[in-house]
Amino acid sequence: MQRAVNIPDASQDDEIDLFAIFSVLWRGKFWIGLAATIGFFIGGWYAFRVAEPIYPATATLKMETSQENIVDIQSVVADSILSGGWGDESQINTEMEVIQSRNMIAKLVAKLNLLEDPNYNSYLAEELAEMEPDESWLPQINIRGMIRSIFVSNDDEEGGDDEPISEAEVLNKVIDNALDVFRVSNISETYIFEIGADTDNPAESVRMANALADIYIQDAVDEKFEVTEKASKWLSQKAAELKVELESSEVRIKEFNDGTQFVSPENLALLTRQLKDMRQRITDLQETHDATRAKVQSIELLAGSNDYTSIADVAGDSRLTRLADMISNNQVTPDAFQTRLDQVMAQAKTDMARLTQQMSALSNSENTFKLQVEEQSDDLVQLQQLRREAEANSLLYESFLSRLKEITVQQGLLSPTARLLSPATPQRASAPRKASIMMMALILGGLAGVGAMLLRELMNNTFRSPEVLESFTAHNVLGTLPQIKANTRRKVLNYAATNPTSNFAEAVRNLRTSILLSDIDNPPQVIMTTSSTPAEGKTTVSLTLAQNMAGLGKRVLVLEGDIRKRVFAEYFDIEKSVGFIAVMTGEATLQDAVIRPEGMGVDILLGERSTANAADIFSSQKFIDLLKMLRDEYDYIIIDTPPVLAVPDARVIGQHADSIIYSVRWDKTSKTEVKTGLSMFGSVGLEVDGLVMTMLDLKKIRQYGYAGGYGYAYGYGDSYHSN
Repeated sequence: MQRAVNIPDASQDDEIDLFAIFSVLWRGKFWIGLAATIGFFIGGWYAFRVAEPIYPATATLKMETSQENIVDIQSVVADSILSGGWGDESQINTEMEVIQSRNMIAKLVAKLNLLEDPNYNSYLAEELAEMEPDESWLPQINIRGMIRSIFVSNDDEEGGDDEPISEAEVLNKVIDNALDVFRVSNISETYIFEIGADTDNPAESVRMANALADIYIQDAVDEKFEVTEKASKWLSQKAAELKVELESSEVRIKEFNDGTQFVSPENLALLTRQLKDMRQRITDLQETHDATRAKVQSIELLAGSNDYTSIADVAGDSRLTRLADMISNNQVTPDAFQTRLDQVMAQAKTDMARLTQQMSALSNSENTFKLQVEEQSDDLVQLQQLRREAEANSLLYESFLSRLKEITVQQGLLSPTARLLSPATPQRASAPRKASIMMMALILGGLAGVGAMLLRELMNNTFRSPEVLESFTAHNVLGTLPQIKANTRRKVLNYAATNPTSNFAEAVRNLRTSILLSDIDNPPQVIMTTSSTPAEGKTTVSLTLAQNMAGLGKRVLVLEGDIRKRVFAEYFDIEKSVGFIAVMTGEATLQDAVIRPEGMGVDILLGERSTANAADIFSSQKFIDLLKMLRDEYDYIIIDTPPVLAVPDARVIGQHADSIIYSVRWDKTSKTEVKTGLSMFGSVGLEVDGLVMTMLDLKKIRQYGYAGGYGYAYGYGDSYHSN
């Protein structure tokens, strides 16, 4: 059955093994210490030899939280000009920005004439450097503003002499360089500001800090004076305009009074009351007229009937009532009743005419009064509006006149919003902080070493322990072989033969035991050894394993299956030129082809060059027959094959082997190569029975912290890299 190569899943990769990280760092402690030491000395070199000293100077200002005014000015104009109150953090931050604004620095440049100072005017410094490169002021240029050391930018160089630098560009450059010098801060929970200057000259630092503090204090006074002067002019102009408007409004009131009758609220109220009474009279007359007309109409409706009692009741005349009663008693004739009724009707019609005339007269009077009330009302509204305008103009004029006088008085009493508490004084250099720089360099160097060790470990794609190899491949590691001190391949075998009690020999015996016990019921007879690539120690494994098996009293043969490279000649003095191909073809007998090196106790069957393809040879029936013959002659046959990634020979030979042993060189063979090699065996249905980790470097093992896992492997330092 094919055994899959085990690749750790993503969840395992996400886990952080702190112990493993600590082990990596512990193994690389020498390099980490070396990196930290180098960083320490580089930091010391920079601090003592390269970095220029920086001298700080700090001027302290106190912001005035209130301003003493002679008069109380509440207007918006005056408040915006003269108030000096300080409050929230935004105001404090605003003042800090004002102190280090380009406008303020421009005034500093003008006051100190920094345009003529090569320390700040880099264009001037360039000209002087070209004319007198050895001038004494050159070393005094402040290294803190690195831009000062760049005399002309790339754009200026590209432009050449054809594009002269304008005065504005020079001024902006000087302002930029001067800004690099200053630092402004506020002491927490106070109105105290600190203006600091850092240059490479203590006197220059003091000069710059005090100059900026003086400019800021004076600028506040100048600004107030300028604003108050503008406000005074504006108030004067506005007061004059208001005076003209006030006089004009008073003239309009006089002209209005002259052109109209007497107008007053009382007169308007009297007219309104009379108009109301007149309307009430008209209403009463109208009601009387309507009642009379209704009575006449009712009488006219009953006039044709003989119901004299009803007619008398409607007419409301007592005499008609008596006549009605007399008619019912036949005391009078109906003619007497009719005569009286005619008189009543005539009187009613006369009353109606009179009422109509009265209502008409009152209506005319009402219209007249109504027009008078409306005229009086309009005149009164206009008059009141004119008076309000006049009063408003009067109040504004008096207010502005008062503010003008107050501003005039206050203008001579302006005080700054800040005062100097402590001028700047020379101080010792604040930079470079040599101890801090060296300590930081030491830490950075150590961190660089740590990073290098972790990166090296992260980029490692090899195997340094059998546990990692087993975990990655899911195959058992049957043994581990250390490197031995030998400069030729022959000495490797001689060492193993002459030192049977050595740790190396013990490691080979351990490997032999693991192989033979891998299947107790059917121990392997034909054992094939291979590797991923050349120079992984597989040939040494084959020969030393055979040598160790021969020590058990067994007949052992080693077959050189790598007929392309044929490296056995480097291990033995070989005079014969025939090998197993001659035996396969019948050109030679097995006894003629086999050699027995002195002291080995094993038989060697060499490979031969052939014009035929090696894979075809190992796939042939003759090779199968050869193996059958060898099985009959020997207890163990060990076949040393070429690397599986180089040629297909190992996969072909593996079809006839009882056990496949795969060599992996310690800290050399990559995981990709091992994965690919094992997968190639799996692709043809072969299973690798076990892995051998070869050529362990014991010095490096101790550095990596793995030596405790290989108890037999102590005591060997130098190595020989065998195939």
